[in-house]
Amino acid sequence: MADPRYTASGSFRVRPHRPWRTFVVAALVVIAVGAGGWSLYDLGLRHGGYRGEAARATEAHLRTQVDELRDRVDELVERNTLLERAERIEREARKRLRDMIEQREQRIAQLEKQLAFYRNLVSPSKMEPGLLIRRAALTPVEGVERLFRYEIVVSQVNESDTYVSGRIDWQIEGRRDGEAASAELRDWIASDSAEMEFRFKYFQTLSGRVRVPEGFEPARVQLLVVPSGDRLEALEESYAWDALLSGGT
Repeated sequence: MADPRYTASGSFRVRPHRPWRTFVVAALVVIAVGAGGWSLYDLGLRHGGYRGEAARATEAHLRTQVDELRDRVDELVERNTLLERAERIEREARKRLRDMIEQREQRIAQLEKQLAFYRNLVSPSKMEPGLLIRRAALTPVEGVERLFRYEIVVSQVNESDTYVSGRIDWQIEGRRDGEAASAELRDWIASDSAEMEFRFKYFQTLSGRVRVPEGFEPARVQLLVVPSGDRLEALEESYAWDALLSGGT
């Protein structure tokens, strides 16, 4: 291979030395690479900044929606609480109204029963003169075993509007320790307030409390109404103990 420093005739060729050209070329390459890198960096920065702004805008929008949804949820919770309270108040009002209507109906029934009872007391024109037991009932005293409250309503058919007086005797039949037995009510009186004597023109209610002894199981009650004098005859009635406990006669 021929040496480029020599000519074809063998003479030595002198070529000028230009080191600055290499430097310029290298500098241009560096500048071009730097400019390209800066362009790419700036493009990426701009593109990334745009995406960042879009992300921040989206985040702000979502935060606004979340706040609105929270406000809506709070509003719905408050409205639901008000509706539940209104429903509870309405339900309680309906219950009170039903209870009031039921109580009034029961009261009306009691008044009608009492009206019929008293109408029968004061209008006995079709009955023979004499004494009558209008009602006999026993009610257990709540919380006290074998203690009962009795109530007896006695009336008379009296055309002359005169008073009648007398007493009521009780005879209780049943079983004691498995054997037939009987007892007088006066032996079971539980308080001094028990009424056994009467005096009235039209009717009178006698009441009191009796305590059934342990071991005695009542079955029947014999009531004997004994008037004073001989104008009216004595009256005797028999009642099952369970019938008196069920509301009486």
